[in-house]
This record gives sequence, structure tokens and C-alpha cells, in this order.
Amino acid sequence: MNKIILLAIVTTFGLIGCSTTQEPTFNGETVEVDSSELNQYWEHDSPKVIRLSGRPDWLPKGAGKASYFIIIDSNGTEVSKELINSIPEGWMTQKLLNKMPKQQYKASKNNPSKTPVKVKISSEVKRMS
Repeated sequence: MNKIILLAIVTTFGLIGCSTTQEPTFNGETVEVDSSELNQYWEHDSPKVIRLSGRPDWLPKGAGKASYFIIIDSNGTEVSKELINSIPEGWMTQKLLNKMPKQQYKASKNNPSKTPVKVKISSEVKRMS
């Protein structure tokens, strides 16, 4: 009985230890760049297009535009998204933005020091006619 309890405790702590998330790493000051300059610092780790079987729960309904900042740390991990605006108002929300999958990036050849960046992203969803 004591061995079973001990095994349960060890297993529980092992799972907790494995579920920790990695803290963001910043090898210097975060540089704010335009979206057209992002590829000079970071490139998508996986450039292939992923087809979705249905509408993701983070995608707002209807047509609209949104702008938001993302921060990419020195590991190429997207660490945050911050909503700037949405047209129409409320079409995109911070809550929906937080549900979006985080992207992984790899440093470009021009960024050997892996400078972290903050970049403004603009997106638009149009109605199909």
C-alpha cells in the first residue's frame, strides 16, 4: 500500500515537473520592427500551409480587420500578442487573440545574435463572393 502511494506521489510530481513552460529569453533589448522587416530578423519555422478541417474557435465571425503586436523572444518563440484595434469595433478581441496558436520562428541569417522583436501584424478576413 505504501509503495502504491509513493508511486502516485512520484508520478504526480513528475507530471508537474514536465508541464512547466519555458520562460522567455531576451538576448538584449526588444527591437520594434515593421512587418515588412520581420524576415530580416525571424522566419517562420514551418513555412508550409496548414489546412484546417473547420473554422477555428479563435477566428471571429464575418468580415473584418485587426491589428496587433507580437513579441518574439531570442528563442524564436512568440511570447505575447496585444490587440491594437479591430474594424468593426469588437470584431477581434484580446480573448480571441489569446486563443490563436503561437508561432515558432527561426533566426534569419541577418540575425545571428537572435535579437528579440516586437512587430505589428495586420490581418483581414473578407467575405467570399
